[in-house]
Amino acid sequence: MRYVFILNYFADKKKLAAVNPEIEALRARHPDRVETHITEYPGHAGVLARAYSEKYGSEVVILSCGGDGTLHEISNALVGTDTPMAVIPMGTANDFARAAVPPAGYVHPELLVRKIDDVDFEPIDVMRVECLDEKGEPLPDGTKYSINITSFGIDTLVQATAKRIVASVRKSRLIRKNAYSLAVVYSLIHGWDYRMRYALTLEDGSSVTGEVSYALAAVSNGRYYGNGFNPSPAGVLNDGILEACIIEDMPLIRVLPLVPKYKKGTHMPHKKILSYRITSCVLTSTRDKEVLLGNYEGEDFSGSSVRITVVPGAVRLASFSI
Repeated sequence: MRYVFILNYFADKKKLAAVNPEIEALRARHPDRVETHITEYPGHAGVLARAYSEKYGSEVVILSCGGDGTLHEISNALVGTDTPMAVIPMGTANDFARAAVPPAGYVHPELLVRKIDDVDFEPIDVMRVECLDEKGEPLPDGTKYSINITSFGIDTLVQATAKRIVASVRKSRLIRKNAYSLAVVYSLIHGWDYRMRYALTLEDGSSVTGEVSYALAAVSNGRYYGNGFNPSPAGVLNDGILEACIIEDMPLIRVLPLVPKYKKGTHMPHKKILSYRITSCVLTSTRDKEVLLGNYEGEDFSGSSVRITVVPGAVRLASFSI
């Protein structure tokens, strides 16, 4: 087996210092079968993953060494292939890894590298996310895959704000670590006004439709996003089911008590929260000339409508035992 480590340029330097000796130990065990690459531009991780997958197929493991953005690029490149991947959490938030690797490996990613020879690879689901125009036609380059959580509403505002905070304070680990929480405070003060129609296909094949003014909406394959917020505490990566959580619009004074509960995954049940187990959905902006703004794994997208469909077993993921 070959091992290709794709390291995000902005990977945590302390974690990198701990991981590097384990990479060298792996290289000593497998001469000429271990490579490392540091990303040079946005999208580079996906380019590298696709190239190695095409060359070596199932005989290479792609190791995503960064955060959720790096993971997003690599997983999109590997959907539908037989090339396995592994998550080595070394980014700012590492939300997907909270549900995908053991707690010890989440804190000390060098332990994951040390065990990479002994892992099993299990198929997990992804979401196919299609951005559509006003006529319901797919937008050019508007279809991608989300391995973790796709969100709308205040979540997207928070994510965009957090990205601006991180970009402005690259050298401050403390502020970067808390960027999402700071962005939540800013966004709650800034306010919101979101409305959409939803058409959901439930796990039993039945349908639910409606129209709602909402604060946020999340369609989840994983369990965590936004540096530990937990909209889907019961989420399972390989059950062929997505979880839709829509929080209806309400006054700020009623939203504030929900924030810590949403962080902990204790926000249900609540009369203002709609929750469904689904296999697909179509979400549509109800305002003329206004698009839905969404986000997956830190990447922004938009469309008059967005269609999300679960793709079971689309990616092979390393399962660690520590």
